[in-house]
Amino acid sequence: MRYYEVTAKCGHVGKGFYIPITFPVRAKSAAEVASVTRAFPRVKHNHKDAILSVKEADADDYDDQWTVNNYDPYLMCRNRQDQLREYDAIYYRLVEEKRDKCFFERELPEKAIFSGKKRIRNVRQYAREQASAYAMLEAI
Repeated sequence: MRYYEVTAKCGHVGKGFYIPITFPVRAKSAAEVASVTRAFPRVKHNHKDAILSVKEADADDYDDQWTVNNYDPYLMCRNRQDQLREYDAIYYRLVEEKRDKCFFERELPEKAIFSGKKRIRNVRQYAREQASAYAMLEAI
């Protein structure tokens, strides 16, 4: 068995959007890894391009990716309500399906209303804060 890191499109984040998530997988070949990963929960099963990349990894990278995924707020959500509570933590990771452009890189107003928190926040400032928090999480 070999170790692989598979990046896949994960859904249930709104029409036309996805979140790329890297999953650690053990399998015999890259083709087997891709088919196994397509069956994972949250992965967009009906998309031809659901698997974005497959790369071979060593055991340390495999374990590190498990740790990162264990603390990922998107993967910790069990239902729609949990996801709405964590909306602020995951919205900046959204990627548009058609244009593969990060949601935050689109033209946004200076202020936007987040339905999950019912308050107005400065979008650009908040995204910078969340990006640095996510970078610290990945460093763990």
